[in-house]
Amino acid sequence: MRRRTAAGGLLVIVVLAALAGWLAGTLIRSPAEVAARRAPPEPSPILVPAEERVLSTDVVTRGTGRFGSPQTLSLTPTDLKGGRQLVTRLPGAGTKLAEGDVVLEVSGRPVFLLRGSVPSYRDLGPGIVGRDVHQLEAALERIGFDPGPVDGTFDTGTEDALAELYARAGFDPVRATEAQLAAVRPLEAELLDNARARPGIQLPADEVIFVRSTPARVSELFVGRGDSPRRLMTVTDVFVAIDSSVPLEEAPLVKPGMKVLIDEPDLGIDESGVVSRVAGTPGTNGVDGFHVYIEVTVDGSPARLVGTSVRLTVPVESTEGAVLAVPVSALSLAPDGSSRVQRATNGGLEFVRVEPGLSADGFVEVTPIEGTLEPSDPVVVGFEGDAAAAP
Repeated sequence: MRRRTAAGGLLVIVVLAALAGWLAGTLIRSPAEVAARRAPPEPSPILVPAEERVLSTDVVTRGTGRFGSPQTLSLTPTDLKGGRQLVTRLPGAGTKLAEGDVVLEVSGRPVFLLRGSVPSYRDLGPGIVGRDVHQLEAALERIGFDPGPVDGTFDTGTEDALAELYARAGFDPVRATEAQLAAVRPLEAELLDNARARPGIQLPADEVIFVRSTPARVSELFVGRGDSPRRLMTVTDVFVAIDSSVPLEEAPLVKPGMKVLIDEPDLGIDESGVVSRVAGTPGTNGVDGFHVYIEVTVDGSPARLVGTSVRLTVPVESTEGAVLAVPVSALSLAPDGSSRVQRATNGGLEFVRVEPGLSADGFVEVTPIEGTLEPSDPVVVGFEGDAAAAP
């Protein structure tokens, strides 16, 4: 009986000792073990592949399309005609006019559209000499009539070419006698050399309008049939331009001749053009003092852009081809100040020394100097769990 009691007591002591040992092992830790258990997990690298891509630095803005080079047309009164002059035929808004076309009729007489920088300011006839005669001869020659030498002298060749212009339009030219000319000739004509017209075919000042460029497009009319012909209409060229602006800090980057991408995805617009003008000072052409006006000429001049707001992208610098590029966050500085990226390999991570190039759209062009880096190689852009662990 005593033996059983002793054996039972010994068993209890063994169980209690084992339990005490387990509790001690659970609750008691060395400082090193406690620190190890409390340390954060080893951060794992965030990897993205290097890639080949075209990089470009862009200036992005918006603008509205219009037809270019607006010009208001008016008539100069002539001394060769008497009586009240009234508009008898007009083109409609949007009408396109070529050089040599009849713009309108005044009291049944034609008004021709020709290209030139000197406005019609006097009647022209045989013997008249000047820049206005020279541009008349040049215009006649351009539209297929032979005025003889384009020398600024209204001679027989000029008369013949002018008569053909009128005949093609279905009108007779104005012919004046010496008596008629003497009756309307201003006194100043007697004082100036080559300012006194001789008898023959005349070009009255109100039967021609010179514009800066042709073809032209009628954009707005200021008169109707039966009105007196003074301020007539506004014409533009047929080329579409876009008015836009860029912030002051970006203006030095944009130069005339630069290519422009024009788009508006919601409207299905995808066009191209070139910068045709950059204002010399801010605050001109209707923009505020913090922006500089720019004009973009659109390739092909699609009319649907007129009055439409579109996005303009001007690539101001480009790699002009695919280059090896990595995210900017993959680039870091080595202790010696050189640039490097960290590349993942089967054995871990290694640094590759690189020469950075153009940076755009969150990427930077890199050229390996020491080490190997190829497209699709994974590079480190950060570490999960502990950003401070990144080298």
